[in-house]
Amino acid sequence: MRKIITGILCAAVLLCSAIGLAGCGDGEYPVQIANLKIDREPKSIVVLDPCSADIISYMSYDVKIVGRSSDVDQKYLSVAPTMGNAERPSVQDIIDSGAEVVFADQTLDGDSKQSLEKAGIAVVSMSVAETPKQLEINYHTIGKILGGNITGDEKAATSYTKLIDSMEEMKDKASAASSGSESLNTVCYLYYENGGLRMMTSGTYGDMLLGYTGSVNVAVNIDENNVDVNTLKVANPNYIFYADEDTLKAVQGDPVLSKLSAVTGGKTMQISKSEISRQGLTALETLEKMIGFIHPELAATPDEAAKVSATEAPKSDNATQPATQPATQAATQAAAQSTSLAEKYKIDLKNLSLKQEDDNDDVKAMQQRLYDLGYVSDDENITGYYGEISKKAVTEFQKNNGIKETGEADNATLVKLFSSDAKKTDKPVDESSDDE
Repeated sequence: MRKIITGILCAAVLLCSAIGLAGCGDGEYPVQIANLKIDREPKSIVVLDPCSADIISYMSYDVKIVGRSSDVDQKYLSVAPTMGNAERPSVQDIIDSGAEVVFADQTLDGDSKQSLEKAGIAVVSMSVAETPKQLEINYHTIGKILGGNITGDEKAATSYTKLIDSMEEMKDKASAASSGSESLNTVCYLYYENGGLRMMTSGTYGDMLLGYTGSVNVAVNIDENNVDVNTLKVANPNYIFYADEDTLKAVQGDPVLSKLSAVTGGKTMQISKSEISRQGLTALETLEKMIGFIHPELAATPDEAAKVSATEAPKSDNATQPATQPATQAATQAAAQSTSLAEKYKIDLKNLSLKQEDDNDDVKAMQQRLYDLGYVSDDENITGYYGEISKKAVTEFQKNNGIKETGEADNATLVKLFSSDAKKTDKPVDESSDDE
């Protein structure tokens, strides 16, 4: 079932599985990336790496995700079932999910990787991109794997361009807000690692993100990430972003850093390391958060933020599958709306999935909702039994709402079904020859 669950990679993709997916030859596939060869478009994937997930989601390929690691903690992907952590995932859960490709990071346990390979699952190992060029290459790499040499590559180009254009637009607004100042705002990003304070230095993805705030990173010309308190004292940044409470305690406990004007003036803000490292919708949300802190007048209201987020993810260009926006904040809102609407129908969606031959009140609530949306034309079929008519109605609903058509109501389908933007139909299923 096409999942409405709605992703910093390296320029080189390492093949962790020597298998290919059996193929077609329309120019899209096979796709060859380094030693990885995939002969047909993967329909189901598991994502263990949160950075990969951010890109996959931003490119609207999250409809392929059938599972994730607990490290993939983006709210808009929370509907996907967890399958262990990124280092030691549940291999059996991944196998049972029907995944054809697994996106992992460098922490994946070797035994887990080998077990997945033996099960015929391609494991693609991704690592952190440190430059915009590497990031662009990674978009194209993932695009080709998931969408093909032509379609996937074009979607990658569109998505990456949209990401950078969105960042440039936000930077322009921040720069305009600073136009009356005598000098540019200065910022720094601090984190605590291996018993010491570190700074986000030049040449990193985080440094690029700081630059899009319209401010100057005081570490822009510093190669060593160890914090030199005297250098930081001289730079005296206007704003300090820090990774976690340990970092803040280290700053506040230092006799020099604790007296910086940003610290004494309350101009410090926590931005987690995951927020500062991801390259899809999370990057835009993080950038908006930082700019809103520096320029409160530009801070979006919750309603405005939802509207902006809902427009960030590129629309699907697959003519046979309706476009969805699972990679956006709108997906999180949709889940909340689904919960509210589900209460009206007296159904609890949490971890709920329904299948043929189920016979209960949850099925009856689902049938009532399908009837209200026009997929079932006769209310006599609201029986509580999941038979052929229900399967046909669910399949038609999935088709109209951009979900993989299986006829089974998994949790993602039910969440969409009870959302306020669920699409109606004026062509109910043929009920003349089937009996619930």
